[in-house]
Amino acid sequence: MESALDPVLGAAFPVFALILCGVLAGRFRLINPGSSEALNRFVYTFALPAMLFMAVYRGSLDELLGSGSFLLGVILATLGTALVGFALSAFVQRAKPAESVLRGLNASFANTGYLGIPLVSVAYGERAALPAALATVARSPLIWPIALAVICVALQVRVPLPVERFATLLAAAAGPCALFAIGLFVSQLSIRAGLRASWPTTTLKLVLHPLLMALLAFQLLSIDAFWAKIAVVCASLPLGATAFVLAQRYRVLEAETSTGAVLSTAASVVTVSAVMIMLAAR
Repeated sequence: MESALDPVLGAAFPVFALILCGVLAGRFRLINPGSSEALNRFVYTFALPAMLFMAVYRGSLDELLGSGSFLLGVILATLGTALVGFALSAFVQRAKPAESVLRGLNASFANTGYLGIPLVSVAYGERAALPAALATVARSPLIWPIALAVICVALQVRVPLPVERFATLLAAAAGPCALFAIGLFVSQLSIRAGLRASWPTTTLKLVLHPLLMALLAFQLLSIDAFWAKIAVVCASLPLGATAFVLAQRYRVLEAETSTGAVLSTAASVVTVSAVMIMLAAR
């Protein structure tokens, strides 16, 4: 008999194992640690747009049109947590504006694409994939593939099968490559220093973000009960690997962001499990 933790462990363990593979590859010089930047460029330019396009393209128009309250809740919870993270960094830590912006992102950007979609699909079935994908859409800095997918769904334009298979293959590379790249970068760091710097945003990500989402989803907004559960689970996810892609691209808080992704992913095995168990009672 499956326990309530099986879906969480089944989805979180492969994610953390991919990061560990990158760490070991860098530590033992199996791959040049500097390769993490090349991998991130591939993810940002090719794989991530394909992943976002396919996630939305496979939805239905009725579901997309009826997702307004859901998206509003996701956006408000994300922005609220981000503002708290920014304020703590700017006014308590007296950090530079660019660092405070990234800390706001680190406090609120969930690993919905790489961890959330497989997690909720295993835990709640295939119908949970679309709300998880829309939660990714609401946070993504990559707008054009999302807009293109919405247009295709609205106009009932079908992508040719060879193109769809190509996009699916490319999308499948986004998560593994980004997570492996995090591990490669972390292999060059002092993890102890990264832990000291990343714990405030990690706490906001794993505690405040899902609490705000639960308040909006179950108390303040009219959201379908099933979609509300998916929203809270997605908000409870650890820091997304895309945050590290941005940190490395702009050379801001690279060590703190990459270590935060590792720390929050490890801690999420416990925190996400607790969230899913509490939601099971609703």
